Amino acid sequence: MSEVLVRREEMIFETENGSLSQSDATERFQLAFHQEELSFRVCELITFKRKLQAIDLPAMLMSENQDVEVLHMPHCDRLFVLTIQNILELKELLAGAFAMLELNSVIHRQLVRRPL
Repeated sequence: MSEVLVRREEMIFETENGSLSQSDATERFQLAFHQEELSFRVCELITFKRKLQAIDLPAMLMSENQDVEVLHMPHCDRLFVLTIQNILELKELLAGAFAMLELNSVIHRQLVRRPL
């Protein structure tokens, strides 16, 4: 008899062009963005968010030459070539997702602290 692995993912946050979900079974986050999917461990997701936050958008807008940013993540064999619009969309997606994760954490702490 073969064992069936159930892949259960919880949606954390979703925008028009992307979503971030979490799998308790694999302990990974799934980023879907413009028909591409990437899997991140929590530390990789935080690193990705930090790299996005470090991009100097005003400099990109003022530059005559630079209209894309190239990001490399050590955990995968892809380069991310992001336009200004992509950067803004990903920042919105990750900001919303991290806000939802923080809210969930606050709610959990409050429920655990309350005596029954």
